[in-house]
Amino acid sequence: MTTQPEMLRVALHGFHSARVRYCSQLDQGHPEEHLIIPAIEVIYWGCVLDEQLEARDVVYKDCQDYGRKIMLGTRFARNRATHQLPMLIEKVSGIAAPIRAPLPAEEMVWLPVDRLPEGRPAPRQEAQYTKYLAGRPVRNTLDDIAAWFAAEQNRSASPLLCVEAG
Repeated sequence: MTTQPEMLRVALHGFHSARVRYCSQLDQGHPEEHLIIPAIEVIYWGCVLDEQLEARDVVYKDCQDYGRKIMLGTRFARNRATHQLPMLIEKVSGIAAPIRAPLPAEEMVWLPVDRLPEGRPAPRQEAQYTKYLAGRPVRNTLDDIAAWFAAEQNRSASPLLCVEAG
């Protein structure tokens, strides 16, 4: 039987591995529509971590920090389109900050709520999606999630405190 920290280690490793693939391919200039696969993996592993931390740690569950809001919005997106996540984003012309090399002429952004697939109502998550994800570049959200989990891993008494990404 596996123990709780070991499973958190697996999830954290999955999250970081998918993000490294995403960032590496983005830096190599792959078209963002090809990056949907690692982006989906980052989203799913991030949601797994968020749900496990929420279930195990009341401080995490009640947290109102920016990163937690990003995660609630991300869970809304994942829940709305479990089998069609690529339908949550679209390619738009132009450049968004922060600028990365190679300089993209297009950007993949999260769709507005009214263009997402139908799903169960989740007002709290939907509000965070609308405020922090809709219309924003996907890459910025993935960076925000990574920063959130890095901070959480350093928080005193966090279940991730002693977990390494492996």
